[in-house]
Amino acid sequence: MESFRVVLDTDLAMGAAGSDVDDGFALALAIAEPAIDVELITTVGGNSDVETSTRLTKELLAVLGRPDIGVVRGAAAPLDPALRSASRPSATDVNTSTDTATATATDRDTAEPYAAVEIARRVMAAPGEITLVAIGPLTNVAMALLLEPRLAAAVREIVVMGGVYLEQTNVGRMPGEYNFWCDPYAADVVLNSGAPLRLVGLDVTRKVRLSRADARELAQGGEFGMFAAEHTEAWISFQERTKPREELEHGSCALHDPLAVAVVTHPELVTWRDAYVAVETAGRVTRGVAIADLLMWEDPPAPNCKIATAVDAPAFRELFLQRLAALP
Repeated sequence: MESFRVVLDTDLAMGAAGSDVDDGFALALAIAEPAIDVELITTVGGNSDVETSTRLTKELLAVLGRPDIGVVRGAAAPLDPALRSASRPSATDVNTSTDTATATATDRDTAEPYAAVEIARRVMAAPGEITLVAIGPLTNVAMALLLEPRLAAAVREIVVMGGVYLEQTNVGRMPGEYNFWCDPYAADVVLNSGAPLRLVGLDVTRKVRLSRADARELAQGGEFGMFAAEHTEAWISFQERTKPREELEHGSCALHDPLAVAVVTHPELVTWRDAYVAVETAGRVTRGVAIADLLMWEDPPAPNCKIATAVDAPAFRELFLQRLAALP
C-alpha cells in the first residue's frame, strides 16, 4: 500500500464546550489510517483560539496514545489585520507576523518553531514527499507559501477542507464556508500559489454524517470512543438549539474534516473535477465565498485545483467507523 507523509494543519476544538468535533475525528482518522504517517500537527485559530486549539490537540494526542507527535502553534489571527477582531473567537497576544519572542512564557514550548516556518522547512527538506492536509483557516499554509514560494512546487499535494462550490451559500452571519470566511486572504494566497490542490467543500462534507446512534456505538470502544461520543452528543444538541429550522443538522453532525483526511489515501471516495476557483476577499456580504469556474465555456482559464463534487457517503462511513474501531 502506498504511504503518505502528512502534516495536519488544524483548528481542533474537540473537548471544548459548544465546539465542533469533526477536527478531532479527523486527527483520530489520520492516526488510525495505516497508510498515513502523521509527522507533525500545526494549529491555527478558528473553531477555537490558537492557544486552546494547541492545548486540546496535545490532550487528544495523549488520549489517542500518540503524545510523540509534535504540535507546533501557528497563526492566532488572519492575514488581514482588519479582520482580526471579526474572524477569531478570542483575542490573543500573538498574531500572524509575530515572532516567538513576544509569546507568553507558558506558550513558548508550542510557539517554537512557528507553524508556517516549520511547514516550509519540512516540505523543502523532502521535496515531493509531504502532503499538507489543511482542515482549518488557511493562514498557516498561506504564510508558509509567502515565506517560501518554492513550497508550491515542493509539496506533494495540499488537501483543503474549505469552500462550497456547487450549492447556494448562506448570506446571513457567515456566507459560504467557515474556514474560507475566517481568512479569505489566506485562501486567495493558497489558490493562486500554483501548488497542487484538492478542495473538499460543503457540497460533499455535509453529506457524510455521524448520528447519535453512531456516537453511542463509539462509546463502547475505549477511551477515545467515550470521549468523542460525549462531545459528539453535545455538539449535535448545540446544533439543534442554534439551527432549529435546519433539519439536516438534527440528530447527526457532518464529518467535514475527516473526509478531507480520508481522500488522501482513498481519493475514489469522491468525484473530482478540474476547476478554476477564486475567493471573494472584499465583498460587502460575500466575504470568503468561493467561485468555481467549471471550465465549460470556450477559452476557459487554466484550472488551479480539483474540487470534490460528489461523495460515496456509505463507503466513507464504512471506512471511517472501521478505522476508528481499530484504534487501541
